[in-house]
Amino acid sequence: MVLLAQATSNACHWAIRHFSSASRFRLEPVLSLITLSALLASAQLSATEQPLLTSSSKSDQAAPANLIEQQNLPVSSTAPMLGIFATDNVKFITQRAAYLEAQKLLPNTSSRQFIELKASLKGYPLEPYIDYRILSRKLSKLPYREVDEFLDANPNSYLGNRLLRDWLLTLERKQHWHDYQSYYRADLGDTDLACYHLKARLLTGDETAYTEVTNLWNVGRSQPKACDSLFKLWQNAGQQTAQLTWSRATQAIEAKNRSLTRYLAKYAPAEIKSKLDLLVEVDRYPEHMDQVRRFAEQSPEMQFIILHGIQRLARKDAGKALKLWERYDAQHLFADQKRIETQELLIAHLSRQGLTDKVTELAQSMSNYSNIDMISGLARDALANVEWELADKWIRRLPAEELNSSRWRYWSTRIAEIQGHSLPPYPDIASSYKALAKERSFYGFLAADRLGLPFELEDEPSKVTLNDQHFVANSASILRAKELFELGQINFARQEWRFASRQFSPQQLQAAGALAANWGWYRGGIQAMIDAQSWDDLTVRFPLAFESVVKAEAKNQAMDANLLFAIARQESAFSPDAKSPVGALGLMQLMPATAKQTAKKAGITYRKHDLLSPETNVALGSRYLNEMLGRFNGNPAFAAAAYNAGPHRVTQWLSQGRDQLPLDVWIETIPFKETRGYVQNVMVFSVIYAYRNGSDIESLKDTWYVPNPAQKQSQSTSLPAGQGSTVTNGAAAY
Repeated sequence: MVLLAQATSNACHWAIRHFSSASRFRLEPVLSLITLSALLASAQLSATEQPLLTSSSKSDQAAPANLIEQQNLPVSSTAPMLGIFATDNVKFITQRAAYLEAQKLLPNTSSRQFIELKASLKGYPLEPYIDYRILSRKLSKLPYREVDEFLDANPNSYLGNRLLRDWLLTLERKQHWHDYQSYYRADLGDTDLACYHLKARLLTGDETAYTEVTNLWNVGRSQPKACDSLFKLWQNAGQQTAQLTWSRATQAIEAKNRSLTRYLAKYAPAEIKSKLDLLVEVDRYPEHMDQVRRFAEQSPEMQFIILHGIQRLARKDAGKALKLWERYDAQHLFADQKRIETQELLIAHLSRQGLTDKVTELAQSMSNYSNIDMISGLARDALANVEWELADKWIRRLPAEELNSSRWRYWSTRIAEIQGHSLPPYPDIASSYKALAKERSFYGFLAADRLGLPFELEDEPSKVTLNDQHFVANSASILRAKELFELGQINFARQEWRFASRQFSPQQLQAAGALAANWGWYRGGIQAMIDAQSWDDLTVRFPLAFESVVKAEAKNQAMDANLLFAIARQESAFSPDAKSPVGALGLMQLMPATAKQTAKKAGITYRKHDLLSPETNVALGSRYLNEMLGRFNGNPAFAAAAYNAGPHRVTQWLSQGRDQLPLDVWIETIPFKETRGYVQNVMVFSVIYAYRNGSDIESLKDTWYVPNPAQKQSQSTSLPAGQGSTVTNGAAAY
């Protein structure tokens, strides 16, 4: 009887959901669930514009009463951000202990103690987490009503989306395909769920889903295993054609997903299999491109194979690739853009392999260029060889937008200064440097130093309306993030924070950044200001995080605390629990092997987990950085490069006379793009932290000064090798 009643209830519930719009379809759309790995994939933060959504979600309206102190100002007026969020809710402080105890008792939710603790959490921001844990344990029993109640009580929230995902996976396992379609939302942004949704549509007779399956399949990457059964249905229905197989295989090979290309070739339709086998062959053995007769067929597919083979061969032997390219170019009618792209790639590899005569010959045969990386690389090669006229020639080949960047404006001016030329549109070189010196950037600081001008800092604290400040401080998601942060549950705090901030306006993001900084959650504050593109609030963007620890270790190591701050800011944005994909840990992103070696030298006992402690991490990181400074004569740019790329590489980059290059040239010609940007950032951050710490910024000028090449000989005895300037990536905002 119980089972019959349950089945009847479920059937009625299904009917209500399919023939009424009173429940599911009135929910506001929400953004995709953002995983923790997305926040921790790179230590270097990027300025990404966030979508702007309405800020009046049901979840936020349900927040507790205002927690910040009311001020005698109209809500439309503006005020400085830091210090206004100091009020804490005393009740929340007492509820934290009850919440932690309730979590421990979750296996026995019927106990009197748990029931009392649960009742005491009424109004506490993390109460839904207890409800979620209880409900998630019984989803297999299909508690439709309780799921609906939770989703309706927690719309537009991280936890609501999380339960919905769990629920959809349960419905998929139970093969309740109609219910799955009713609950599914595309804005969850989950490929597994999308595949199950398309499968549900096909199994319930909706053949229009085939087109969407095609689009999901035809990509240059492997899709998750959850999609396998869907793709099998699609293939059995005869949807996989030779044309689609070729399309996906070529996307995969261009994305360097060679295993997928080989898989597709192995099971390809007969009419395309031989060409895919040839594509896989030249990808693995590009030297087979010298068997010209095998590539004589005139077809788009063969042209793709030839172009790919030439590009692969160029990496190994650019000279041979160029000779073969000339033969193939005469035999096949390649599209103009493909010809240009191939020639530009050949030029780049010829240059790297030292075949400069071939570079000049091929470059002169081309009427235009489109590859900015190639042109920039050739300009850097010329700079590294102190060939100023050639460097200037390549710089002038850059597109106008790139040419007007801080990077190339600086180098055009620098070369003109060396050669004694004037520089249009500026009346003289000094005017060009003066314009650059107005920017808070690596090149701006360098230009200021050339003229003896002070560095431009442009420090302007954020000011937004009190209305936005109040809204953010009382957002339900932000309140949950705050409590999770206080409880040390940082992973969940990040999820709540990220979910909420994606719905904020730029002004609200600034308020959120100041709020996070006030908590001591420095990474959250930095990221919020980046998302808001609020570049001038240096207090939040460059916090004096873990100040006592950093300054104490700097003193112990007799090193500049500003450089230590700069390295930590660049490495982790002051996230103590940061973990990189390659295994670096903590504030200063130390590799365990490096930390172990450094600890042994210093006589410090530690465990790997201790690297997540700011005290241990900074103690070891500062010692390693100091070791790099000692190894490279105290030069902060060389030491920063060694910290990022390893001292052996820096030693190599300083060999063959390159240690005599002006420092701006040396940094600009660092072979690794990541390390170039890293060193530039650290140099700029050091200046900003000197300002934040009240240090004499002018005292840093010695580390920025760049002698002209003509001055090198006379100054080589008084200046450390390479002492001088720096570079940034042009588009970076500091």
